[in-house]
Amino acid sequence: MISPNLACSIFTDATRSASIPLQPEALLRTKSHILRWHGHIIVGDVALRLYKHKNLWKYDERAVRQAAQALVNVDVDPGDLVEVVLPVQRQHEERLAEDAETRDRMDWRGWISSWMYDEAFRKQSAEDGPFSEPGEWRRIGENGLPGGLTWTEFVSTRTAQCTCTIAGTRPLELLTRSEGRWWLPRAYAEVLDRWEQMEEKLIDRARVCSRCGARGPRWSGWRTPTSTGYVTMCPPCSGAEFIAYTGHLRGVPYGQMRARKLRADDYLCRLCQSSRASVWDHCHDHDLVRGPVCASCNTFEGKGIPEYLLQREEVVAHLLECTRCRGERTLPSRFHAAVAQAYLEAEARHASCPVQPRVRLRNMTETGHIFDLYCDRHWTKKWKEEVSAAEAFELVYAFVDQALMAGRPETDVPGPRATSDTPART
Repeated sequence: MISPNLACSIFTDATRSASIPLQPEALLRTKSHILRWHGHIIVGDVALRLYKHKNLWKYDERAVRQAAQALVNVDVDPGDLVEVVLPVQRQHEERLAEDAETRDRMDWRGWISSWMYDEAFRKQSAEDGPFSEPGEWRRIGENGLPGGLTWTEFVSTRTAQCTCTIAGTRPLELLTRSEGRWWLPRAYAEVLDRWEQMEEKLIDRARVCSRCGARGPRWSGWRTPTSTGYVTMCPPCSGAEFIAYTGHLRGVPYGQMRARKLRADDYLCRLCQSSRASVWDHCHDHDLVRGPVCASCNTFEGKGIPEYLLQREEVVAHLLECTRCRGERTLPSRFHAAVAQAYLEAEARHASCPVQPRVRLRNMTETGHIFDLYCDRHWTKKWKEEVSAAEAFELVYAFVDQALMAGRPETDVPGPRATSDTPART
C-alpha cells in the first residue's frame, strides 16, 4: 500500500508515453466528494480504489501500475475522429422538471458544454455587470462558442483555473472544430463513454445499505465514514448502530471535551441524522459545544454560504445549540450580514416597483454592512444600502426569536430585548 503522493509520482512516470492527455494529480483528490460517493478515483476508464488505514488513504501500488499501463495501451489516432454533439444549455426550469436520476447522470459532453456557457456568462458579466440583459451570452457564434467567446479566451481561462478535466484527462487538448462541428479522436471519446458507465455503476453500487440492502438516494447521504473508509448505511441502520445525541452537552466549553473523553464517532450526526459523526462541532464565537456532526455536515456548516445555510431549519437549530447564542438571541458573527441581506431582499424596493431586488454584499466595515441592490425589472437600476451593526443586531435578534418560537425548544433562555424597532426600508 502506498500514499497518494507516491501513487501520483509512479503514475506520472509510467504514463509519460500515453497518447491520452492525462492529469495524474487526480490521484491526490482524496478529499473529493467523489471519494465519498463510491470510494474510487477514476482515471480514464480505470477505477482505482482507495483504502483507509490509521486515518490515511492508501492505494494498492500494483493497481496503480496496472492502471497506468492500461492507459498507455490506448492508441489515440488523431486522424480517426468522431463528431461530438454538445448539448445546448437548458433553462433552470427545464432541468428541475427532469427526473433527478436523469438530470444528475454523468455526461462528459454536457460538462464540456457547461464550461463554454460558464465562460460566456462570466465574460458578459465582467463587461456589462452581473445583472445585464439575459440571453446574449447563450447565443452560439459561428465558431461554435456562445456569447462571442473566442477559442483562445475559452481555453486560456479554463486552463488557468485547472478546471477542465474529466476522468483525470484534459479533453480540450484534443477537441477540434471543423466544418461547423466539434470532433474528438474516436478512441478517446470511447474512453470517456466507458468512464460514464463506470461512474454510474460505482455510484449505483454504493447506494445499497451494507446492513439491510435498502437502496438509497443517488448522491448517497447514507455514506458513513469509518476508520477503514466509507460504508453505506440507511438511517434506520445508522440509528441502530450509533447513539442519538440528545443535547446533553449544551453549555459545555469545547476545551473540556478532551478531558471528558467522549468520542464523536460513537454518535449519529446531529445535522443529517443519517451518518456517523466524526467531530464535535462548536460555536467559534463562544467556544461552546453544539453537538456531534459528520465530516460532510461539518464542512457544509463551516464553509457553506451563510445566506443559503440560514434557509435550512436544521442548520439554524444546530447553530442555536450554543446556549449563549440561544440566550442572547444571536448567531455567529459571520451570519449577521446574511440576515441583513435577507431582510433587504424582502423589504427593499426600487421606488414603487413591486419586484423583489437582488441583493449582494459589497463589503463589511466596522460600522455595518454595505449592499448593492439590483432591480430585475429595471436592468439599469442599481443602488446601495447600508445596514449598521446595531440594525443588524436587531434583525438577528428578531430572526433568532422567530426561529426559537417556531421550533419550541425544550430549553429556552430569554435574552436581552432589542432597543429599537427594526428599521423600515423603502
